[in-house]
Amino acid sequence: MNSTKMMDEICSMLDTYKGRDKVIRTFCYTSRLIAGLTSNKDLERKLMSVSKHLSATRTTLRLMDDIPAIKSTLQYGLGKEENNFFMATLGVTTNTIDLIYIVIEKLGWLAEYGLISGVDQTKCGTLTSACWLASVYLTLIRTTKSLLQTRKIIEELKIQNEPQTNVFLQKLQAKERFQIITCIRLSLDIVHAVSTLPKGFLWSSSLKTWQVGVVGTLSSVLGLYQIFAKKNL
Repeated sequence: MNSTKMMDEICSMLDTYKGRDKVIRTFCYTSRLIAGLTSNKDLERKLMSVSKHLSATRTTLRLMDDIPAIKSTLQYGLGKEENNFFMATLGVTTNTIDLIYIVIEKLGWLAEYGLISGVDQTKCGTLTSACWLASVYLTLIRTTKSLLQTRKIIEELKIQNEPQTNVFLQKLQAKERFQIITCIRLSLDIVHAVSTLPKGFLWSSSLKTWQVGVVGTLSSVLGLYQIFAKKNL
């Protein structure tokens, strides 16, 4: 890829909400990673401040997610396009949890700035973490199921060994690699989501700053890679 095409690809990514969010997320957790590894207390303080502000930026931008999320949920409906009832149920449940997440996070944000009263910010934070964990976990199950289906089709095509199916087989193999990366990214997000919960559940509230930074950075980098890789599927 030449420099001009690469610049066009980067600009195209930054022109989208998802692209900008991935970039901000990457810088957010990279800052946290370096802060957790450095022995310079002043640099650690500055980098943690940067990470905090970048995280707040992502939260503010997510306030606009409600209408797109509602549209996506309505389009998905009861999952009639899914292959089976199990996948449809997972899809509907995930969409419902995502909508609940948006509402709770918005209430927490309004309470943080004193725009509403009677809302416990700590409880909102815990509930959003729980919703995030549940959503990512269900998405991982769906992706794993889809991956197994893709592999089954690939194996069947390999057994047939017909030249006319080679192009389709290559596309399926690219899809398989994409799904594997998605599973890895979602697994990292699960590790991160659990760590944001109050103590008492698995490794909740026990990861060190640099460990959170490593998990978040790896997940973010994989997410950035997938934005470009998805275009070739």
